[in-house]
Order: sequence, then structure tokens, then C-alpha cells
Amino acid sequence: MRFLLILAAVLGLAAPALAQTPTDTRALLAANTRAFELTAEGIKGPGADFLLAQTERAQFLLMGENHHDRDTPRFAGALFNRLQRERGFRYLAVEQDPLAIDAVNGMKGDLGKIAALARRYPSHIGFASDDDLRLLAEVSKGSRPGDPVLWGLEQAQGATRYLEELVGLAPPQTRSTAQELYQEAKSKETRANQGAFLHDDPTTLARLQALEAAYDPEPGSRADRLFTGLITSAEIYSYNRRANAGERVGLYNNTEREALFKRTFLENYRRAAKAGVLPKVMFKFGSWHMYRGRSPGGAYTIGNFAHEFAIAGGMEAYGVDVIPVGEGFAWLEDAPFLAPLFPDGPPATPVMIDLRPLKPWARAFANQLEPARQAELRDYIHAHDAIIVLPGGRKATWDLTGFPVP
Repeated sequence: MRFLLILAAVLGLAAPALAQTPTDTRALLAANTRAFELTAEGIKGPGADFLLAQTERAQFLLMGENHHDRDTPRFAGALFNRLQRERGFRYLAVEQDPLAIDAVNGMKGDLGKIAALARRYPSHIGFASDDDLRLLAEVSKGSRPGDPVLWGLEQAQGATRYLEELVGLAPPQTRSTAQELYQEAKSKETRANQGAFLHDDPTTLARLQALEAAYDPEPGSRADRLFTGLITSAEIYSYNRRANAGERVGLYNNTEREALFKRTFLENYRRAAKAGVLPKVMFKFGSWHMYRGRSPGGAYTIGNFAHEFAIAGGMEAYGVDVIPVGEGFAWLEDAPFLAPLFPDGPPATPVMIDLRPLKPWARAFANQLEPARQAELRDYIHAHDAIIVLPGGRKATWDLTGFPVP
């Protein structure tokens, strides 16, 4: 008993000292930062090799991005190629309209046809920069009938393509109403004003619901799926529009959208699993959607769902956040909470920062910030397994479609 009392006293004295031990965060960063190269041939070097080594038990690779830069889609394509060759990955889930991605899968790498689809329906492919379209084209080459490689999990971002098909499927009593809505959507939905019909017009949701009621599609039919996609999207957009007007419904724009991602993912996953091979999937989504846990927008994400889903199957997910640095990207101004991870500013060459060894020291990094920003950095470190920094970045080009630059 005396020994236990002495031991407790010693530990009690030691605990404050251990808690106050200063952490050399620069040394931690240096020890866990690895350079790599991104070339036309792919990704190579210590950082790329280390990244692939971390995915040995991964069923899902979660790649968060900022959108609309030149190099992130190129990195995504190079990473997906290595995951295919070295880890048996087959599928790429993207933040794109499912109906659009169904069409892209059928085009099997024909970039000209994919660009023409984007031009014909300007709101249909949400992320349609030249390099984003090239990525879709390259990956879609592997699609087979009944086994598409690309999975579109996003809501409908435009109504024109949906309503065009519904006009053709409509029973006589609803065809004229469907035609009127189609013509209205077609005239309103431009690339410069993508949300004019689905998001901005407060009457759209009710009119789509009335059309569905009059249409009375058979459950599970093509028309039923088209209506479900349209109306769910209009509901999600309505929360954002109403929140902008002052209603306390903004959270639902995020939570309902993440729920849609999860439902659509499971539809694709179940189809792929019928082949009897464990589906391995890479995700390419906006950074907030790839957070493990709750996103900065207050929703439990599709990324968090993938982590838990993998664990349930005895595997794991691995999450990376891609940060472009360069022309048009005021990255530390946009995300000042990241500053402690880059004490000397952005790197001169592409690097991979392994966050897993930094997680026990997240507070030491966060304490370098003003109190109001500390939680942002702690959450960010715990939400991801690695950071990919791509210096020398430039804004994406839009030559294939002629769309205005965002």
C-alpha cells in the first residue's frame, strides 16, 4: 500500500510536467512532410509512395478539394491510376449529377461527346473545367454495361435534362404542363445563372410536386427516379434560398444533401457488390464533404459515412485534402487556421504531409492561433489523414465548353 501511495504521488507530480512539455511542431512537420512529383506520367517520389503505402487496408480513398484549379483533377487522375494498379480500386465517386454521369459512362472516354453534353445542358455537369472533363473521360473508359466506373452522387444541379426526358415519358394529361416546365427551365438555366430555376424560383418545388402528383409515376420506374432526383434537389436548394432570406433552415441544406450522397452511394455500392468482389472506391468531393466527423457546415458527411462503413466491413478509409497554391488561390487568407501547419509559407514543390502522427499534438498546433480559430485547426487535423499541397497552381481553363470562368 505504501508503495502504491508513493507511486501515485510521483505520477501526480509528473503529470503537470508532462502536460507542459513544449512540443517542437516544426520538427514534427519536417519529419512528416515528403516531397513528390506530379507529371504527365503520374505521381512519383517519396510522398507518392508513402501515400500509397498508407492505403494497404483502405477500401475507400477520400480526396477533398477546393474546385476549379488546373492541377487537382490531374492529381486525382494520377492517384486513381495508382490505386487501380496497386490496390485494386475500380470506382471513382464524384460530386456530379447522377444522370449526367450515367451519360458520361456510356461515352467511354469520348471527350468531345462529354464536352458536347456539358454545352447542351449548361447546368448538368457542375464541375466542367477542361481538366475535370478530361478526368471523367479517362476514367469512364473502364465502364462496362451494368458496371459503370464513375458514380455520380450529387443532387440534380439543373432541371432541363430531367424535364426533357419526362416530357417524352409523360401521359397525355400531363404532357403540356411538363413541356411548359421544360421550356421554362431551358430558357432560365445558363452557365452564368445555373440556379435560376431549381434554386432561385420559390415556386419551382411546388410546381414539380404538383406535376409528379398528376403524373402519378409507377414506383421504381424511370419517371419515378427522375421526379425523385428533381424534387429532392429542389427541396435541398430551397433550404439554402430560405436561409439566405433569414429562415433558420440553412443546416438542412447541408444535412439533407449529405443524406442524399449516402443513399446514392449505397445504390451504386450494392450494384457493384453483386459481382462478388469487394468494391474499392475513390471519392473526389469538395473538402467539407470529406471531413471525418461533422463538417464545418454542421453535417455528418459522406466522408464520415465512408470511414464508418469501411470499419463495419473490417477495412478502413483514408482521407486526403488537396490544397492548390498559386495564381488565384489566396489559400492562407481563405483558411487562416492552417497557418501553423505552414510556418514558412507554402512549399516550393508538391508535398504530402502525414497528419496521423500530428493528431496527438493537434492542440499544440491549434494553440498557436487566436482562441476563436483553434477549434477549426483541431477539427481539420482530426478530420484528415494527410494534406497534399500542389504549388504553382493556376485557375482551370474552360476552352472545351466556352463556359465563363468561375
